[in-house]
Amino acid sequence: MTTSNVDTPLSRIGVVAERIGISERTLRYYEEFGLVTPSAYSRGGARLYDEDVINRVSHIRNLQSLMGFNLEEIKDILSVEDHLDQIRIEYRSGSKPKKELLSAAINILNDLQAKVRDKQVGLQNFQNELEARLTRIHNALDETDS
Repeated sequence: MTTSNVDTPLSRIGVVAERIGISERTLRYYEEFGLVTPSAYSRGGARLYDEDVINRVSHIRNLQSLMGFNLEEIKDILSVEDHLDQIRIEYRSGSKPKKELLSAAINILNDLQAKVRDKQVGLQNFQNELEARLTRIHNALDETDS
């Protein structure tokens, strides 16, 4: 682990990949796809990541493995989350009317919630198909016992 000028702990790509349970190539691909950016580079050009980026990579993995989102969907979700972070900063700074910012955040979250609902409907439909197949197989098994 290396530290930057402001004493923020930075980890090399191999350490991050091992910690999260992905390959270095996957982490590089996330970078190429625009999902993450290294926090810094060592003098030798090695990628270095701070805790915020590491948490983002972990979040990407969860969205993939637990929610079944593809990378394009994840890119959209991360963009929405980044936009919400920006709204939060503007809200705290008082640079824009709070009502306008809160309305924007509500609209953004409603859109994201709709995407999650669509994904859930797709998963539920798949679950229903699996249950129907199992029922047919159980029925066929029962018929062979008769």
